[in-house]
Amino acid sequence: MKAIQNLIAGAMAAVIIGATGGVEASQRAELTERERAEYDHAYTIAVQAAIYGWAPVMMDVARELQTSVDAPRNNGQAPINELGPITRLWDSRDRSYATPNNDTLYLQGWADLEEQPQVLYVPPIEDRYWMQQILDMYTESVVDLCNATVGTAGGYFVLAKTGFTGKIPDDLPVYYSPTRYIWLAGRLGVANNADQAAAREIQKQFRLMPLDAYPNGGVQPEPVVAEGAPEVVFPEGVAWFERPDEVLRDNPLASDEVLTEQFEFIGVGTGGVADLNPIRRSALNAAFPDAFHIVFDAAKYSDTPVNGWNWEYEAGRYGNDFLQRAAVNMNSVGLNSPVRAMYPKRYVDQDGRPLNGKHRYEITMPADMPVREAVGGFWSMTMYDAVDRFMVDNEINRHKIGTTTEGLVRNPDGTLTITLSHEMPEDPKARANWLPAPDDNFMLQIRLYEPEAAVVAGEFVLPQLYRIDE
Repeated sequence: MKAIQNLIAGAMAAVIIGATGGVEASQRAELTERERAEYDHAYTIAVQAAIYGWAPVMMDVARELQTSVDAPRNNGQAPINELGPITRLWDSRDRSYATPNNDTLYLQGWADLEEQPQVLYVPPIEDRYWMQQILDMYTESVVDLCNATVGTAGGYFVLAKTGFTGKIPDDLPVYYSPTRYIWLAGRLGVANNADQAAAREIQKQFRLMPLDAYPNGGVQPEPVVAEGAPEVVFPEGVAWFERPDEVLRDNPLASDEVLTEQFEFIGVGTGGVADLNPIRRSALNAAFPDAFHIVFDAAKYSDTPVNGWNWEYEAGRYGNDFLQRAAVNMNSVGLNSPVRAMYPKRYVDQDGRPLNGKHRYEITMPADMPVREAVGGFWSMTMYDAVDRFMVDNEINRHKIGTTTEGLVRNPDGTLTITLSHEMPEDPKARANWLPAPDDNFMLQIRLYEPEAAVVAGEFVLPQLYRIDE
């Protein structure tokens, strides 16, 4: 769920780690030769452990945040093994989470598969985009349930931990997670404001239940109205390493043991982080901010710039590239794989100058955007303030332009010229195609839901955005 994804990522990027306790890094020279060897070994392992553990720790923080309630709320929070809906399209009123979309209703939940599988019921969904993205704790996709993968008929889908050998009733499809916990990040397309009520009725029909409650369990209660945003609290210093220690013990990957067994030297994976001696504790305190800067640097350059738009082609395709996994998840926790959606964004005009609503811009979109409409695909371009990345309040209450926008005026060849500015254009056509900007710097994010293969392969180039009031 992009909303909470960016809350987690943004807050984590603001953490400043300070060394606490133990021998300070500046005192390393005062250690004996053997103590320096112990310190250096612990430091090296800690940097690798932080990079490897970044994504699962971000997921664990999200899990704790989102399940820290006793009943589902209308902001997406819900207890473990329950679904939490967001019950309306997000817009400029919502200033808790950066860059939420204005296209879909969200429906998310966290499931614990340790005791038994969970069963997700999806209602029949015709002529509407939908997806339930299922992620393991390392942000790898277990399955993306959507029109493109399972069709429009709906049904029951079993989510089990790898190794489960119990009986599955009625030959239901089963999808296996290598980890105990999974994240169900759901979206349901909304055509316009008038369509929200119909989408909400479909959203209510999704159910999540333990296998022993199949087929009638998991009916969603009416969600509690949330007050305020959930608070994100991150551990600091040595305490940060207690998080991957817990996550790796709860969600071990046999395929990574050759690496993760090395982390035992610093207590990660054994429950021993709190009991480390002062030398190793000091090494962890020094290693974490250095690892943070390594990941932060990779996150800044994880995008691929093309024609002024920054594309993320590598989400969900990590293999053993743990730094790329960490970088992508620092930007947005659990980002969709490119096959399901892509999110190119930009902050500058054709000459690299910051976008600012005091100026006027134009961009001409292709007549046929490369999305697979047959399986619910569509596109949108959303306006955000460049600093806080919230949607922008404006006089026509328009936050995006795209497939579902009504009243647009296309060019004779079917292309669409969009005008972006703070002031409303005087020309009627430009006014019809106006995306209002703040009277300040702004950013744009395009969303391509169910993109065609050419997009995923990097063969599609978005048009340039031009400032036209030189």
